[in-house]
Amino acid sequence: MAIHHPEPTPIPMPENFPVSWEDPGDSHLPLMQDRQHAPNPITPLTGWLVEGYGCDGIVAGFAAVKQPVKMLIRRINTYYYNAIVPSVPPEKMEEAGHEAEAALKAAIPTFAERWDSEWLPEIRGYHETWNAFDLTAASTDELLAHLDWSLDTFKRLWHIHFEVMLPALVAPSMFLDLYTDLIEGTEQMDAYKLMQGIDNNSLRSGDDLWALSQTVSNSETTKEILANTPSSQVMAALERSDEGKKFIEKINAYLEKWGNRSDTVIEMGDPSWVEDPSIMIDNLKAYVGGSSDNPRDKWVELVTERERLVSAAQEKIAGYPEPVKGQFNGILAAGQAGQRINEDHNWWIDQQGNHQMRQVFLEFGNRLVATGAISTRDDVFMLSGDEIIESAKQEFGGDHRATVIERQTEMEKWAKVSPPTFIGTDYGPPPDNPVTRAISRFFGLQPVADPDVQSGTITGFPGSAGKVTGTARVIIQLSDAGKLNPGDILVTATTSPPWTPLFATAGGVVTDTGGALSHCAIVAREYEIPAVVGARAATGMIKDGDQIEVDGDSGSVRIL
Repeated sequence: MAIHHPEPTPIPMPENFPVSWEDPGDSHLPLMQDRQHAPNPITPLTGWLVEGYGCDGIVAGFAAVKQPVKMLIRRINTYYYNAIVPSVPPEKMEEAGHEAEAALKAAIPTFAERWDSEWLPEIRGYHETWNAFDLTAASTDELLAHLDWSLDTFKRLWHIHFEVMLPALVAPSMFLDLYTDLIEGTEQMDAYKLMQGIDNNSLRSGDDLWALSQTVSNSETTKEILANTPSSQVMAALERSDEGKKFIEKINAYLEKWGNRSDTVIEMGDPSWVEDPSIMIDNLKAYVGGSSDNPRDKWVELVTERERLVSAAQEKIAGYPEPVKGQFNGILAAGQAGQRINEDHNWWIDQQGNHQMRQVFLEFGNRLVATGAISTRDDVFMLSGDEIIESAKQEFGGDHRATVIERQTEMEKWAKVSPPTFIGTDYGPPPDNPVTRAISRFFGLQPVADPDVQSGTITGFPGSAGKVTGTARVIIQLSDAGKLNPGDILVTATTSPPWTPLFATAGGVVTDTGGALSHCAIVAREYEIPAVVGARAATGMIKDGDQIEVDGDSGSVRIL
């Protein structure tokens, strides 16, 4: 995510990534390819949804916290790009900056309480409405009306997302700055340890999967099926025995609670776990084949360590004036809440919001298949929302099959091209303020040293403390998670909350993207495994099966 401000310089465009700017003004935007949220090409329907409704919600969220910026999202050569640009004229930016700072200071003490008592109940109500609507029984007019409501609700979810996440990101970032200012001789990982051991939905979903894995030992038949059957065939194999059918009931209970999620948090074309449980079964296999230790036991130890470190820090600042100590404790509490809400908002908004929109569009896909307008239900994701709505208004008429093939071919073409991180115009480094520092620490936007090919050393950012040596498993899609063995080092472009169960199996984590406030870093700290994030060359240099050393304190990875 880049921030647009003066002294523009056009960014040279790679020859293999020509861009035809549909909007001439887009070439003047500092667009960043957001691999942290969408490392692969996104479908046309996903692009249509996030460029319009998601983006409108984000802009409203920034405005609610009086930030003088807005976000723009573009699908360029099938990849997901975004930029943050000013929402006020240059001559009003200084005044707007003061107002933004005051609004942020007012939001930080209250955002967690507002999330729990105001925003989360509102979001739960939207999901209840989605779940209660009978998609298959709806008439065309009812379905179109439900789509209108869904689009407005999706926009509202992203409004809430940014209204809560700006203070939720800034609070732990501000605590890091305050901690290192007040206590000499400390590293940033020392500050983050005071914000670890915070319960959240990512951890709970992993705990429930571990608990499910412990019931496998009660059935030799189930254990043998999980050990020897490909994940995509496990459910069918379980159906062949009474013991297997009982275990399917347990799997379905888990999916009913945690299955409204998929591999990514942007792409709607990916099936949710309730549709295709094979990814969940991959994670289940890893638990069954690995250590039987309850991950919650280790987490309880982490809580004890956090409480000890907080007391030690408070002793170190005991000589400071009361207002300083009050500020320390207040920002610490807000930072801890921010770490929790960073995970919980993703479950309620990013994951389940995508799942709900996917279900709505799949019903349109079913009806387009019935009239022969498309060949398969999932072809609907190759269309824009406008095309889908127009076809529905004409009794799902038209023939989109050639368009679908053309766009699928386009995605396959660009999937083979490594897109440039930045395109458009470079406006230099962003101004230094609490928001830009927090965003930088979330996305890992600070400069890193180039990899040293001769020594096999790759530099990123410290994500979670500790050092570990192990076998690298390069996993770009969560569907390949089955090859991660206990103690292996997970090497990937990015992780999102659905990847959390892998952290109980992995000995360490390395990502191309992200910073110390990213999901990967937060969860690695909760599982107390070393992590290096934002190591941009990791998946390019590290080969599957390499022996690597991960130093989460220095932010370096060495290929041995």
